Amino acid sequence: MVERRVVYPSPPAWDVAIVGGGPAGISTALHLQAAAPGARIVVLEKSRYPRDKICGGGIGARAFRLLDKIGVEVACPHVAIDAVAVRFSGETIVVREPGCGAVVRRIEFDHALAGAAIARGIEVRDGCAVERLGLSDRGVEIVTEETTFTARCVVGADGIAGVVRRQIGLPRGALRAQVVELDTESVTGDLPRDTIAFDFQTRDLRGYAWDFPTLVDGRPRVCRGVYALGAADQPRARLAAYLEAKGLDLAGYPLKQFAERGFEPGAAIAQPRALLVGEAAGIDIASGEGIGQAIEYGAVAGGYLARALAEDDLGFADWRRTVDRHHLGLQLRLRHAAHRVFYGRGRATLERLLPRMPAAMRAGLQDFAGVPVSGIGVIQSVGQFVAAALRAR
Repeated sequence: MVERRVVYPSPPAWDVAIVGGGPAGISTALHLQAAAPGARIVVLEKSRYPRDKICGGGIGARAFRLLDKIGVEVACPHVAIDAVAVRFSGETIVVREPGCGAVVRRIEFDHALAGAAIARGIEVRDGCAVERLGLSDRGVEIVTEETTFTARCVVGADGIAGVVRRQIGLPRGALRAQVVELDTESVTGDLPRDTIAFDFQTRDLRGYAWDFPTLVDGRPRVCRGVYALGAADQPRARLAAYLEAKGLDLAGYPLKQFAERGFEPGAAIAQPRALLVGEAAGIDIASGEGIGQAIEYGAVAGGYLARALAEDDLGFADWRRTVDRHHLGLQLRLRHAAHRVFYGRGRATLERLLPRMPAAMRAGLQDFAGVPVSGIGVIQSVGQFVAAALRAR
């Protein structure tokens, strides 16, 4: 529940306080500074950098293109990705798009991204956990263990268990996914190291297994995991079976587990003087893609906040609509609809159709990479879908 406090006598010290120093929070700070260079911005991160974040680490090149537009380069170890493979019913479809993305380690990527913000003069306070918020007509009071910050508004970029969502009175959210992952050596049958693989062959799993090439302390490894939408899907047991088929033993590797919040069309993601971005607002529930979408949330929020500050209109009543009208919102709604269809009764039919629709798969990969999808590609996608559907009948 939001705590309504007495209006404090002095003006807020900051224009925007961003709670959470991961990709969504730092991207918001960078894009806001680019749009409003004079904005007073503080980022509050509860952990100390470099801090780890359990995550497969896949990032579409769209995110790097967005950062490049404001002159930001994230210099950290990574594996360049040129192709995506999808496995259905014993068949593997590989779609190539050179430079479509990268795989990073969050402990390195997040630290480097925060460093880029600090280098631009943005105030980033790590080891600064927020305990509670107080909202008034004049601004926001953010209370930490050691001090209190005042700001004209607050951005919640603090993830699935974020304090901002709770404190501004928004519900927990219904769409959740459970994820387990670990890092292993390469094995026979792995695809080339420029390819990330999604395995949908376990038909009764509402989710998938994955293999992402990665670097651990500079050593080539493969991040393997299971993304599961239902509690009954038992991701740990699924991962054990997936590894066993590759000659690997789950017990031989440190296991990491985490949860993700899915984007819910129409759900509130703002209150007066407070808005949510990244996983706090909700990411793609179909694939669990989060880093690239977090950065895109920040790109949308930066310009939005700059206008709101300039007009002193911090009610944020149109933040939901702003997201929905952007490429980000369109993709999130499409993927939300897709996950309901794919994991429903029509899954077997879709698995037969998708391998016959390379143009559609390429269009999806191009969007992931931030490459404009051609009109010809869209026409080909529709034509291939119609032809495949007729053959399936």
